[in-house]
Amino acid sequence: MDSSVRQAFACFLFIFGIAVYAHSQTPAPKKPTATISGRVTIKGKAAAGVIVNVRMTEGDQSETYAAVTNEQGNYKISNVPPGNYLVVTVAPAFVPSNSSSWGKTLVITKEEAVENLDFTLMRGGVITGKVTDADGRPVIEEQVSAFLARLDDNYETPPVTRTDDRGIYRLFGLPPGKYRVGAGQNANMSPGFAQGAYKLTFFPAASEFSQASLVEVTEASEATGVDITLGRPMTTYSARGRIVDADSGQPVPNVNYGLQTRISPSSFSSSISGGNVSNQAGEFKLEGLTPGKYAIFIAPQPNSPVRADPVNFEIIDSDVNGLIVKTSRGASVSGVMVLEGTDDKALQAKLMNITLHAQVSDESWHSGANHMSKIGPDGRFVINGLPGGTVNFGMSNYGNFHIVRLERDGAVYPKGIEVKEGEQVSGVRLVLSYGSGTISGVVKLEGGALPAGGSLYVTMVRVGVDPESITLSSDRTTRVDTRGQFIVEGLVPATYEVSATMYLPANRTPVRGAKQQVVVADGAATNVTLTISLPDRPPDRP
Repeated sequence: MDSSVRQAFACFLFIFGIAVYAHSQTPAPKKPTATISGRVTIKGKAAAGVIVNVRMTEGDQSETYAAVTNEQGNYKISNVPPGNYLVVTVAPAFVPSNSSSWGKTLVITKEEAVENLDFTLMRGGVITGKVTDADGRPVIEEQVSAFLARLDDNYETPPVTRTDDRGIYRLFGLPPGKYRVGAGQNANMSPGFAQGAYKLTFFPAASEFSQASLVEVTEASEATGVDITLGRPMTTYSARGRIVDADSGQPVPNVNYGLQTRISPSSFSSSISGGNVSNQAGEFKLEGLTPGKYAIFIAPQPNSPVRADPVNFEIIDSDVNGLIVKTSRGASVSGVMVLEGTDDKALQAKLMNITLHAQVSDESWHSGANHMSKIGPDGRFVINGLPGGTVNFGMSNYGNFHIVRLERDGAVYPKGIEVKEGEQVSGVRLVLSYGSGTISGVVKLEGGALPAGGSLYVTMVRVGVDPESITLSSDRTTRVDTRGQFIVEGLVPATYEVSATMYLPANRTPVRGAKQQVVVADGAATNVTLTISLPDRPPDRP
């Protein structure tokens, strides 16, 4: 986590946590709630003033509860409704003594008192140094990141900070480990934002990650003099062109376009659009580009039939001019979304909250396309600007709704509908079901305790469903909590194959437990017990 962000986040949570904690002392809400309590210590001594934050990880993720430890290091959070949560401590400069475990997962299924959810903290390490340019001058407000040398240390996002007015940086609260420290930015991952920036350079002056010197961090240690020398600011270039109609050659104004970085002929990375729009002459201009391979794409717009294939180009050592993006009228798919098995008006009304997405299998995934449609009061939808290919559907904001069938003119299409270039397809029916079944239970670990940094997951897969079918939205995976408990709600009636999977640090292959079949009915809750065994041999490392 960014060290400066860590401090700001901690301050925010301190204020927010006190407010939420005070709120948690108000009279209990109507639905059953739980209390969570425990103790936070540092070197065996009570840690007062530490924020304990409880954040929902499924459903309404804005739901957050918090408390502050007292003089004895104890905390108690009340009125926590059922759900899946992550419980973390927020204490600037301190990290969990188990550096591979940032927080504790918790499943609350009913009104209960969760006790002894304890945390042991230690002071994190510090890396500090100075960033200078090729002439030895301090580089101000430059980003500095610390990358763990081993990927299995479970640090997905590197700690980040910025240099001060002297070019000095200080990364604190680092878990023990060996780090590679870099300043600057990776232009290939940030197309269009490199103007005047420095290329990512690692301590002391290495351009490649593998060539960087390692900096070791231990508990409460401080590594000083980790100075980084940057080169000259990156030279940037521009790309210009026009968006025109493929048939008439006339300019197409007011078209939203974006840019992507091309890693290989068939592989793209990040993309940006940023609200770029062609002018009245159909012209576009992209600036701040470093040497590399790119593609410009047309961003689909709701209710617009315009589409275009992405145009590839490469910047070597000069600006690129004369790019032509040709637009045409895309295909469209229209139809109605219907809810099967219930006449509940409240559920019917919730369909309007869903955003329907279409993906075309023959369309390059890097095209930047995000074809979508809102659902009308009568359940109708229309998605425009599609290329030819096999169209499949997905949903966002769908809650417990699941696509169970795709129909057109009475025929069922389990793997999507074929659409030709420019074809206007109508009469599509997306049949939905509202899942109200539940599978909950416990995972028992045989052969010892879960190693530090390990995690357990439970997966529910419907039996007898084609793996390539579009109706897989009710298959679910959830994380097992610190107590070995799990719960998955909103399942459609079916027979599910339930299994547990264990992920161990530096293990290439996950450990899988035996599968168990469970029948789920509407509104019914099924409880299961799963077992999984620790491997006899040490984990295989990369």
